Amino acid sequence: MTVDFSMTHAGSQALKYKRVQVLILGVLLLLGACAGRGVVENAAQDPSEGANGMDHVALRTDKSVLHPMRGRSETAILTLTAFYRSGSERVLPLSEATVAARTKQASGNVEVVTIEGGKAIPKEGGIATIEATVSQNGHEYKTSTDIVVAPFFRDYHQTLVMKLFLGMEGEPVERLEKEPLFQKPRDVLCTFGEALKVIRKADSLTRGIPKIIYLVGWQKGGHDHGYPAWDEVNPRLKRAQDATALDSLRWLIREARQYHTTVSLHINMTDAYERSPLWDEYVSKDCLARDEQGKLLSPGIQMKGEPMYNVVYPKEWEVGLAQRRIDNLIAMVPELEDGHTIHIDVFIAQREGGKPISPWHAKPESGGLTPDKYVETQRKIFHYWRDRGFDVTGEGIFWAHPPGEGFTGLQPFSWWYPDDKKYQMEIPECLMARGRADRAGDGDFRFGASMHGEEIWQKDCIDMPGFLGMFCRTTLPWYYLSRLDRVRFADGALYYSDGVVARTESGKKIIRKGDFILREDDDLFVPALWNAKEIIAYSQSGYRNKTWRIPEDWRNVRRVDVSVITGEGCALLKKNVPITGGKLVLSLGKEEAVSIVPSALPASR
Repeated sequence: MTVDFSMTHAGSQALKYKRVQVLILGVLLLLGACAGRGVVENAAQDPSEGANGMDHVALRTDKSVLHPMRGRSETAILTLTAFYRSGSERVLPLSEATVAARTKQASGNVEVVTIEGGKAIPKEGGIATIEATVSQNGHEYKTSTDIVVAPFFRDYHQTLVMKLFLGMEGEPVERLEKEPLFQKPRDVLCTFGEALKVIRKADSLTRGIPKIIYLVGWQKGGHDHGYPAWDEVNPRLKRAQDATALDSLRWLIREARQYHTTVSLHINMTDAYERSPLWDEYVSKDCLARDEQGKLLSPGIQMKGEPMYNVVYPKEWEVGLAQRRIDNLIAMVPELEDGHTIHIDVFIAQREGGKPISPWHAKPESGGLTPDKYVETQRKIFHYWRDRGFDVTGEGIFWAHPPGEGFTGLQPFSWWYPDDKKYQMEIPECLMARGRADRAGDGDFRFGASMHGEEIWQKDCIDMPGFLGMFCRTTLPWYYLSRLDRVRFADGALYYSDGVVARTESGKKIIRKGDFILREDDDLFVPALWNAKEIIAYSQSGYRNKTWRIPEDWRNVRRVDVSVITGEGCALLKKNVPITGGKLVLSLGKEEAVSIVPSALPASR
């Protein structure tokens, strides 16, 4: 037994010795692996098999949005990173990959960016997808990223854009007689002098948000008169102290700047009227629409005795008339150049059902000017305005053009946005911003919408009933959401970057960032991000002692001043209101809005 035990003990010791050897060998191998990892990261070696093999690659750009009109040398630097199964990573030279760009969204499917020297260089407006492929030991690793080219002078997704109706002469046809506009005198609704008062009041109600206001009916005769001419300003709108109406218009544009407002013009490149000083020239140069038999075609009439006709864009462009009237308008009102924006109304390419605007010119033997040819000319017009320093905004997209044509990358802003969730998820607000999206309501709160202004001012440009409420319910949250990326839309909820989500919770419209609630139905508590540090609170119905959690970047604020917002500025309500536990208790009246600022800051503007 002793002998047997001795032999067993010896075998056990030998086994233990072998286990120690294996353990030491394992440690050495692990150390070798760690050394190998350092080589992969620092010496640019790339073992692609085993535990250290490549897992995936990622392509990034230092800028997600390029603004070539603000810095013509603006480019995006590409960075390609390899990630290994060992957990290490390293930046790969782009020469080790095949890199290409393709257009994802752009009017005319133009080339949005080109890749040169490791950079994405903007070519045209739209969205491009940049793809990189890395080949290693028979394996391909692919990655891609999107980049936006917004070739615009202004940030429309961070601007309140509105229209101000000044006047309209003539008597409406029967079908329009019951429209609200025609229930009162409207030859002059607002002079240039009165317009500045409207602008000043709007600036107070909106707390100085950046604004663009397009003047409607600024030309002789008022709204939609005189086209295609733009060369005479409506004399009825003149200030008494000015020599001409043009002087008054230019004065208004300059003066409005002090109220954070760019004043520009609402124009029309489609319509033409017999009373226009350009009528004979447009007829003689065959630039007006004709029916199948070749007779001048009037698609409708709004004011009695003034049938409306349509311009044939391709013909007008061909003979240089479009370029001439654009250049003459800019020369006549040079102040427009500082604003970098113009609004073209009813910029259509076809009639309902895809019918051509001019059936005669659409015939092959008469030029073959189909809606597609109109769109080609419209793109030239967009570029012509841009080359002269102007963005062109419009009214609606997809509604009067060939299928799929929304002028993506050409038109930066539109009212009456399409309720297409897929399109809205694909197109960021910085590339195509929207104003009011719903004529009957406030639009989809999850995506946000701004306001129009015009219909409110038409009713009453002095008291502006409903203006403040619409601003707070629409523009205020839209401005906040428009800074964020739309990440995902699922189960009725819209998820944004930075942890923001908009959805219905327990039957209420909610916008939140964690515990910070920005919207609960029509109660708003939203940072006014265009100002240094301010929150605007609004209630449609009013409430008593409602608790709001303040945003994270206000965590060091202990007391605030609360001021009621009015058309004459802010009036202090309460000073040094305490914030306890990151929460503010607030009471608001019906349709009341207040400005909330840290007590150390001025309480009123």
